[in-house]
Amino acid sequence: MDIQKSINYVTENGNELELARLSNIFGQDFDSASVLNGFSTIQNPDGGFPYGDRPGFPSCLSNTAQAVHVLQELGLEESDIYQASIRYFMEMQREGIWPENEKIAPLGPPPWDIPGDDKTTLWLTADITDLLLRSGFEGDLSLAIDFIKEHQAPDGKFMGFIHTTWMALSVFGKSGINDVQVFSDALAYLETMDIIELDSACIAWCLDCMKKDEIARESLLWQKLLDRLAYLQEDDGAWPAEEGEHTKTRNINSVLSALQDII
Repeated sequence: MDIQKSINYVTENGNELELARLSNIFGQDFDSASVLNGFSTIQNPDGGFPYGDRPGFPSCLSNTAQAVHVLQELGLEESDIYQASIRYFMEMQREGIWPENEKIAPLGPPPWDIPGDDKTTLWLTADITDLLLRSGFEGDLSLAIDFIKEHQAPDGKFMGFIHTTWMALSVFGKSGINDVQVFSDALAYLETMDIIELDSACIAWCLDCMKKDEIARESLLWQKLLDRLAYLQEDDGAWPAEEGEHTKTRNINSVLSALQDII
């Protein structure tokens, strides 16, 4: 894997946010006020981020979670924008879990973000629970945690989308709520899965969840994912992007952030 080529690609093609992410990954200063201003132009009055990040569209949990991930990565948890997003999460919570906003249903969301679908509710609940745990949230998450646990199969996989299973590594690892059985069963399943269908964004997401726990970092899956990234990397340092060329710089930064400790 050629990290320098990846850095060069972001430097040459990244927008203001992606350049800030790159600087932050390598411990360099960035203009946080400008970054926050960019988020503020998109954020809705309710504190959520609109579907597709398109101004005027209703807020949805999926896009808000993406924004919170980046704000955490950049260390901007004290910002009004971040705090408003956390309040949006709590306002959208229903009986301890997080179903997607029904208002986005007419907009044709992708399969993983369909309101009312149990698989969507499960991964969003796992993702938001993980984000809150990473932020040091001191509220009661027991209903969400029980809901997630209830959907783990005997083989360790969680119902629905595969990303729910790797999010469990972060939620139930040592830096989360430390449930050894749930964690070890999920990791064991992931170690046997076929990763050939995973794109760079998914691999980065899985690595990010794995690096939150020392045991997961020691798994053979870690090296298998790194080898896959090396195989998929293109000559210019980027990786193929299923969502289009415009997402390549974002995906590169997600990979670099996940590998921050070793690059």
